[in-house]
Amino acid sequence: MIRKLQSISGLPLILDDARLAFEEGLPAVEPDIRHLQDFKDVLAPDSPLEGPKDAYFMYRDVGWPKDKEMFRKRNYRYDITVLQSEVIGRELLKTVGHYHPLVPGTDVTYPEVYEVISGRAHYVCQKVDGNKVLDFFVVEALPGQKVVIPPGYGHITINPENEPLVMSNVTADGFKSIYKPLEEMRGAAFYELEDFTWSKNENYEVLATPKWAQANEVPEFGLTEAVPLYTSITENPDKFDYLLNPQNYIDTFGKALKMTGKLMS
Repeated sequence: MIRKLQSISGLPLILDDARLAFEEGLPAVEPDIRHLQDFKDVLAPDSPLEGPKDAYFMYRDVGWPKDKEMFRKRNYRYDITVLQSEVIGRELLKTVGHYHPLVPGTDVTYPEVYEVISGRAHYVCQKVDGNKVLDFFVVEALPGQKVVIPPGYGHITINPENEPLVMSNVTADGFKSIYKPLEEMRGAAFYELEDFTWSKNENYEVLATPKWAQANEVPEFGLTEAVPLYTSITENPDKFDYLLNPQNYIDTFGKALKMTGKLMS
């Protein structure tokens, strides 16, 4: 499958099978690859370690040279990830998932923004205290929609479609994502299985009702469906200060998502 991605991404990119092709002189980036073996500690119980050998591809620090220079000065980073469309173990293909560290000198963790470029995504977000789940929701997003992962939440992306999922993300650069808590708990509090049902991870005590959510436009964060995420951050970089200083924008984060119903009946 070959698909042009520029209208949504704002960059001359082509999806060729599950790999990106960089056009018009845009500097090519070699992806980091998550392999099947990387999922051994985060799959649903009784899952065979079976699935695509190369599960997803992470293209880090994508952009034009002049824009990447601005990103470095401001400590932003723009990435693109491509997820395969197959099953892994008993689940729909997903990322391994992670949490973010605290912003130095605060009790607030770094946020992140995702944009679906092609396909459909389920963004699993959970707030925990040890093994207790204080909040759990899944954001369904379509091309052009931007999803804010708010401070305090671990997150996983799932591809529920039979085609590759292409998504961009913008975050502060330089911090290290935290993978160990999800590995120790064998994944998130709920798994989306290959038949599209949700199964509880019995390692957690769930104290909140799991919900579906949708993404809202947040113009004050530079996030509208009509403007590609790359274009927004290069044309209005000051609007993305919340990536670096989320403690100053807590009220605005509340506008980014709308809960729409229970995840399971």
